[in-house]
Amino acid sequence: MNSKKINCLKGDDEINNIEFIVATDLHYISPKADVDGELIEICQAKGDLKQMKYSSQIIDALIDEVIKHKPNGGLIICGDLTYNGEMVSHVDLMKKLQRIIDKGINIYVVPGNHDIKNYNAYKYKGAQKIPIKSVSPKIFKQIYYDCGYKKAIYKDEHSISYIAKISDDLWLAMLDTNLYQNNNWKNPVAIKGELSDSTYEWLEEHLKEAKEKDIKVIAVTHHSLVDHNDLLNKGYTLEDNQRLVELYAKYDVILNLSGHLHIQHIKPGYSKTVKNRKIYDIATSSLVVCRNQYAVLKYEPQKSIYYKTRILDVSRWAFEKGILDNNLLHFNYYSYNYAYSQTYKKIYFELLRRNLSEYEAKMMSSTLSKLNPAFFSGTVVEIYRIIEVSDNYKVWSLVSDIFYHKYIDSIMKEKKYDHNTLRLSLREDDGSFGDVIWNKK
Repeated sequence: MNSKKINCLKGDDEINNIEFIVATDLHYISPKADVDGELIEICQAKGDLKQMKYSSQIIDALIDEVIKHKPNGGLIICGDLTYNGEMVSHVDLMKKLQRIIDKGINIYVVPGNHDIKNYNAYKYKGAQKIPIKSVSPKIFKQIYYDCGYKKAIYKDEHSISYIAKISDDLWLAMLDTNLYQNNNWKNPVAIKGELSDSTYEWLEEHLKEAKEKDIKVIAVTHHSLVDHNDLLNKGYTLEDNQRLVELYAKYDVILNLSGHLHIQHIKPGYSKTVKNRKIYDIATSSLVVCRNQYAVLKYEPQKSIYYKTRILDVSRWAFEKGILDNNLLHFNYYSYNYAYSQTYKKIYFELLRRNLSEYEAKMMSSTLSKLNPAFFSGTVVEIYRIIEVSDNYKVWSLVSDIFYHKYIDSIMKEKKYDHNTLRLSLREDDGSFGDVIWNKK
């Protein structure tokens, strides 16, 4: 296959490789909805790992990074653009993203479960939470019209899913997996997700066309394609997920990008109908959770698809902007300590309520506080042995009946490998299509 034109950057002639930046779960809230920073205190009080205090600066740093990197494929955002679907947050976030579009760089978004018809959309002012407008699917498409919908070659009539043509031999299938139509005052936001029968029919029609034309498809969902963790799956993995796995397998889709979990994790789904076919789901970690990562995705025609995370350099961004906030100037240190302390605070007091001694509670809290940031950043492999042989870890056997013990075990017992890098073969001449490969050629 010769190099082919792509429709991403005006002025480009012919390009072999296509690069994207992938980010997810920004959870942006406009200052208009959090007037006095009340939400920050609420998040800190409940031990939330999302760094809401600096979410705006983190997003600005990402935008500058995208503009600097100039990915010729564009920026992919896998949902949960806003904290709770506030209309003012969507509008203000789009104003930020417009800087990327103005530089001729494409953006492709799908909504997350927090983004549409969310009955938890509030304005935080002082000690008050005042209900404010969220957005409908129609309004979401209007706000983000320039973020994929404008250039979509196919749009689903029954959801706000769409397919975008990136090049003559590459499409993005941006799939809306959310159940916001079920939201109401009693159940403000649906966590779980699925695709309707009509959306499956629409998707299959176009995947069939892609296969017939030898066009590769990378799929994007907010919800996970597979279970990434024994405990964190209900509401996070797509309902009837095997149906989508089999559809992907039938039409040679080998990669799905997702968010929702906030953890960095790579895991394949296994087809029961196509022999030896695996479809990899990459859950990219939330941008506003330690280690504040995004990913670079490179498509090399007839060779490979390569995914690699990068830590957002917020410190350098702050220095270049002349910002004097010490937390931002030493952001990696701040980010880790925030995740550690939030986990510690949440676990420590619960353990004391279990009639454990203060010494035991400190030992056990220390273990989980180290493990949690590693799990969220996909780096458990780096500290696994240290934790496994520690006395602090062994003390957890005292409370084997509580959720956090099961949570630790679910992390420690899984296979240990790098969740921040993946390269999949696109070669069909040697029979390696869809296999994981470790060398560039």
